[in-house]
Amino acid sequence: MTYQPVIYQQRGFTLIELMVAVAIIAVLSSIGIPSYQRYVQKAALTDMLQAIISYKTAIELCFFEKNSVAGCNTGVNGIPAAQTTRYVKTIEITRGIITLSGQQLLDGLTIVMTPTKNSSDGLSWARTCTSTSTSIVDSCKAVFRFL
Repeated sequence: MTYQPVIYQQRGFTLIELMVAVAIIAVLSSIGIPSYQRYVQKAALTDMLQAIISYKTAIELCFFEKNSVAGCNTGVNGIPAAQTTRYVKTIEITRGIITLSGQQLLDGLTIVMTPTKNSSDGLSWARTCTSTSTSIVDSCKAVFRFL
């Protein structure tokens, strides 16, 4: 009888290989998930930005007609009635000041747009973003920087 050496073929992964794979996935997830969450927040804030544009334009037209924002309220003088969107819970306009509150991903966010008459007989807008989450406030300031 001749001796035949037994050759074992590897049929799976070693524990070290699995631990390395899990560590790589953990590192990628720790970088990727926060980036994705910021991206989704900015997309939701863009929805709020689109919702505010028609109101902002209507307030500017109301101001040019009345030479004041005193009568520029929700539903009167060409200002549209309040509407909600996926991320906008409420929109309120009083004396030209637009107040939006967020919902879903933006729950707890309040944006206030305040018009002031400038020296060239137009309106300048001041934006205030308030929330308990500093990341939402930072994203809000970045998205609403042009208003």
